[in-house]
Amino acid sequence: MELMSTNAKGSLIRDRELLLVGTCVAKEHPELLKNFEGYTVLEFCPEQEHINMAFYKLTAMMSVARSLTVLTVDGSPHCVQLHYIADEVQRYSRTNFPVRHFVLHNGKLVEISQDAVKTSRYLRKIQNIID
Repeated sequence: MELMSTNAKGSLIRDRELLLVGTCVAKEHPELLKNFEGYTVLEFCPEQEHINMAFYKLTAMMSVARSLTVLTVDGSPHCVQLHYIADEVQRYSRTNFPVRHFVLHNGKLVEISQDAVKTSRYLRKIQNIID
C-alpha cells in the first residue's frame, strides 16, 4: 500500500506492526517482504514526495500502531531518509513503540541499530570515528 493514500488510523494500521519500505525495494525485491509476514507494508519514495509528508502521516499512524520497521536499499541518499523519519517519529511521539531498521545489501537483509541511524545523521560524529 502507498503510505500517503492509506488511512492513518484505519483497521490496516490500528494495533498492527508497520513496515515502511522504499518503493524500489517493494517493486524490485517483493520476495523480501515475506520476511515480514503479518506486517502492514507501506511504500514511500522520497524521490517523489517530500519526507515531511511521510513524517506527518507516520506520526498519526504510530499513535495507534504497535511497531515500526523500516526497510530500504543500502547506500541510497534518498531512502536513508526513511530511517531518519522513523527516528524522528519515535522521538516526537507520545506513545512508546519499538523501531527496527533494515537495509538491503547484496541481496541480503542487514539489521541496522538505532545508534547507527542516529550517528549517521551527524557528519562530524562519523568524521570522528574515521579519524
